[in-house]
Amino acid sequence: MVVKTVKLPGALDARIRRAARAKNRSYSALMREAIVRGLDAGTGIDMGVALAGFIGAGEGPGDLSTNKDYFRDIGRKRAR
Repeated sequence: MVVKTVKLPGALDARIRRAARAKNRSYSALMREAIVRGLDAGTGIDMGVALAGFIGAGEGPGDLSTNKDYFRDIGRKRAR
């Protein structure tokens, strides 16, 4: 095994120690498991999956992000 040094805030260190005692695991074993779980979890949320129930639920033009006519007056002062 390779030995690494990690700096943790005191509160996080205390949480890890309590969890290790509660699970009857060593501090190092708990840290290794947490790191592996974090790496295996992937990176972020797939927004397509998270918002699948809402896709197509609204009304209006579907091309607002690419329709230059829509953005033409944005940022200009309105007549009062």
